[in-house]
Amino acid sequence: MSKKRVVRKKSLQKQLLQEEEKIEALEEQELQNLKELKKEVSRERGPHPLTRITRADVVRSFIGALIGTVGHFAFFYGVELADKISTTRATALYLLSLIVCFSFMYYSGFRKVKEIRVFRFIPLRVLVVYAISLAVVIGILFLFSFIDTASSLAHVYKAVSTTLLLAVLGASTADILGKE
Repeated sequence: MSKKRVVRKKSLQKQLLQEEEKIEALEEQELQNLKELKKEVSRERGPHPLTRITRADVVRSFIGALIGTVGHFAFFYGVELADKISTTRATALYLLSLIVCFSFMYYSGFRKVKEIRVFRFIPLRVLVVYAISLAVVIGILFLFSFIDTASSLAHVYKAVSTTLLLAVLGASTADILGKE
């Protein structure tokens, strides 16, 4: 072989080696991208933090409902209003409280959850917060002697309805605090 051919062959081998190194570097970069994609997919595949209800969520809702109800002693005025409203208006207040709770949860914490899954998890979370709010209101009214075992069902129904909205707002606010 001639000297030129040997030099050309070595040059060609050098170029091939450089091309192989570039390809290996691209493959390594592609492998890193795939690993990152895998992490992202597994992170999104897991449950959204708002779709689970934990003991901390229940305690947070309880404290929020307590603060929402007792914070300004609004239940005193709520009981006074209860004597002046009809059962129909009291029922409307229960429904309004439920709608506010649902809307609050949806617009403040569940926007990141896919629409398809939202209506599977929101109702349970709303019902838990709503039930805690009802229990707190009943407990507070009982504690301050606005209702007792001798109270008529209509009075209890109306008294709870007039204070429930504040409890739901407090519990919903507390429920979403600290959520991702």
